[in-house]
Amino acid sequence: MRGYETVKRIFHFLLFAAALVYGLAGIYLEMERELVPALDGRTLEVAIAEGQSALQAAEAFERAGAVTRAEELVKWMKRGGIEKKLLPGTYRVKAGRPVEVAAQLAAAKPVSPSATIIPGAVFDDIAGSVPGGGAETLSAALRLDSNFPGDARALLPDSERDRITLLAPDTYAVPSGDKYADTLVSRASAKWWEQHGDALSGDVTSADIASLGVLASIVQKEALMDSDRQLIAGVMRNRLKLDMPLQIDATVVHAWKLRGVKKNSLTYNDLTVESPFNTYLHKGLPPENIGVPGKESWDAALNPADTDMLFYFARRDGFHIFTRTYQEHLAMQKKEREKTR
Repeated sequence: MRGYETVKRIFHFLLFAAALVYGLAGIYLEMERELVPALDGRTLEVAIAEGQSALQAAEAFERAGAVTRAEELVKWMKRGGIEKKLLPGTYRVKAGRPVEVAAQLAAAKPVSPSATIIPGAVFDDIAGSVPGGGAETLSAALRLDSNFPGDARALLPDSERDRITLLAPDTYAVPSGDKYADTLVSRASAKWWEQHGDALSGDVTSADIASLGVLASIVQKEALMDSDRQLIAGVMRNRLKLDMPLQIDATVVHAWKLRGVKKNSLTYNDLTVESPFNTYLHKGLPPENIGVPGKESWDAALNPADTDMLFYFARRDGFHIFTRTYQEHLAMQKKEREKTR
């Protein structure tokens, strides 16, 4: 019996030893997966966009070369609760093991300001925020078809200045280096396509998109209230069909802006300025957009109101009054003036 008990104890010991060795081997293999080479320790900038998941953020760090395994970084981010605290923006980290990068992110804050495109911004407004080249750098980014969503590329207007209408106004996380403009165009155009891509018919052309962008940009500048945008777009469509001058004040304000003159209101003399943007003097749409349209303005351009209105003017509260005839237009203006006396 004693011999049996001895053999039994030896057998149990061997089982325990085997399990220990197996467990240690597992820990070693786990460490091997996590303790990947620390790359070269370079300091990198990685942009994280609004609404990205932990995996999408980790994949951005992997693409930048900060880590070699995104899934390992996700694991460490979740262990530290970092994925719930990560703000959109550009982060500066040293390339290394996932656990090291996660530790940096736990205390990190975005190191560069986000880029903001506001509704109505003109090309020069956007270019003014682009470091290292301004207008030239932004133009290059807009000319690069690969910066736009794949399905949108066949519809891109020829002119880079027309392409700014395909940038959705918002705040975007961008790197502070030479990829600033490319990243901004890529992210802003992706959001525009997400908002409006489904509304574009299969037979729409790049020329159509350019014209719609011009129309949407005018709606953006003309309307203060979103509820008026579709009706304004409907009036513009009716006038274009009837070969009537659009007679849009916002385009004349833009004409003066191009001359370096800021106009908050217009006189009858201002309406005589010679410019292709003066839609009192020249029929049809102006040669290019007058700013970046917001979502509601693009929605209006793509789906204008079915109306027989041909005239409108703004009331003091910002809303517009729409009429069918010029006589009605004059009568309503007189009525509104009498209210203020």
